[in-house]
Order: sequence, then C-alpha cells, then structure tokens
Amino acid sequence: MRMLTALVLAVVLESTGAAALGAPGNAADANGAPEAKPASEGGKHASTADESAPEPSGYWTGPVNSPVPATLTGGTVISSAHRLRELLDQKDSVLVDVSNAPTRPDNMAPGAPWLPVPHRAIPGSVWIPGVGAGEIPAALDDFFRQKLATLTDNSPFRRVILYCHKTCWLSWNAAKRAISYGYQHVYWYRDGVEGWKAAGLPTAVIEPQATPGD
Repeated sequence: MRMLTALVLAVVLESTGAAALGAPGNAADANGAPEAKPASEGGKHASTADESAPEPSGYWTGPVNSPVPATLTGGTVISSAHRLRELLDQKDSVLVDVSNAPTRPDNMAPGAPWLPVPHRAIPGSVWIPGVGAGEIPAALDDFFRQKLATLTDNSPFRRVILYCHKTCWLSWNAAKRAISYGYQHVYWYRDGVEGWKAAGLPTAVIEPQATPGD
C-alpha cells in the first residue's frame, strides 16, 4: 500500500511540474505569455514593412513613410533588385531617384557650417527631389515633365524607372505622374535603394537636380 501511495504521489508531482513549466503544445516564454508561432511560409507576415496598402485613385497625400501598394495602375512594379539590374543592363532605361533632398536643420545657429550626408543612390540615377509629393506646384510639375522629356529624348516609349526608399510613397506618386504625362513604359522599384543595397549591389554618391524654388 505504501509503495502504491508513493507511486501515485510521484505521478501527481510530475504532472504538476510539467504544467508549471509549460507543457508541450502550450509553450510559454519567460514572462508566461504564449510562445509566438512563426508564420507559415505562405501566410501573412507580421512585419508592417511587408504589408501592402490599397492603391488610391489619385496621388497619395498621407504620411510619406507608410506601407505602400503592391501595384501601380498603368505601370509595372519591379519585383527585385536583380530584375532592376537586368532592365538597366538594356541601356535604354531612364532611372530617376525622387528621394527628398536634405534640408538645413532649423535649430542650427545662423552661419554655422552644415554638410549634408552624401546621398547614395543606384548608379546611373538622376536625382529629382520634390516631384513625388502628393501635391506639387505647377512650376515643379512643368519642370518634371520637361526633365523627363529631355532624359527620354522626347520618346514616350522609353523605359522610365522611378524609385526612392522602401516603404515610401514618393516614387509611387512620381511614377503615377509620369504615367499621366503619357509615358508607356513606367516602372516602379518598390524596394528602393535599401532593397538594392540589401542585394549586395553597388551605390554611387549623386547630387540633386536644381528644381524650381531651390
């Protein structure tokens, strides 16, 4: 009888200890919260960087740095840095960086020297800041239109590729603007310069084009 009682007690203690530690199938972390299960390969990723926003009918005027669409009506979304490199190797592409230009901090003392961080871009890019805003002045719109005409030798059939940064609406807006100008082959590189660098591809320091209002 004593042996049977001891055996039952041992089984009870073992079961209680396993529950306290988090039994298999209901694992817990050090804080007692359920252990997060990794997303399946084809499932939705929790990272906001991989989320897509719905494509607006017009230009985006909300926060610039927020999830962007996975589509561009009237244009083509470039899916990877290596695909972009293939297009650039064809030599007939116009590559435009529409990242914003740095501005002098407001809290700097008057006359104090200011040297902006060098702007690294995909080699061969023409940097035209300001043209990716949701609303732009008429003078800047005309400038962008004329600049693209010059870069494409006035051909609406040349390939025009636009980009800025990952999770940034500036290049989506600029690509939509180029489509409205009548360009037939507009491409948007959604992953931006960060995606290019993440693929181990080289960058180059470039200077911005002088735009109206500078």
